[in-house]
Amino acid sequence: MFASVVRWSRTTYRGARGSGPGRSGKTDSRSSPASRPTDVAAAHAGHTFKRAQRGLYDGKILQFGNSIPNSRHKTPRTWEPNVQNKTLWSDTMQVWVRSRITTAALRSIKKHGGFDQYLAKTKDTHLGEFGRKLRDRLARTLREQRLRQSNVST
Repeated sequence: MFASVVRWSRTTYRGARGSGPGRSGKTDSRSSPASRPTDVAAAHAGHTFKRAQRGLYDGKILQFGNSIPNSRHKTPRTWEPNVQNKTLWSDTMQVWVRSRITTAALRSIKKHGGFDQYLAKTKDTHLGEFGRKLRDRLARTLREQRLRQSNVST
């Protein structure tokens, strides 16, 4: 009789649906997004991890969680952004720009229609320090080109 009670207790038996993490009322309240500040909210507030300031990461940050095998023994782990070293062409500045860039940023560049349009239309929080400097350089080059054109036409 006693063996069957132990066998079906929640602490030893993990096979039933609804008995795992996030299923009971206690874990739901602690693991809800509203109960703690997330890394995404911190990133949008301008607090990204340092490596993202040296390249175009498109707002991607380190993500934290647990790897959970069949034994349900949780082990902390991180997911890093998929970062590539690429050389991108800027039509406006007429230069090649070498950068560490995430694959998400590459997709965004393709969607915006080019590197210069991506820099012009993307939010500061997604660009990071490196991207903001590139955008300022792009704006300065555009300004100089417009001044040259206005001087030539007059």
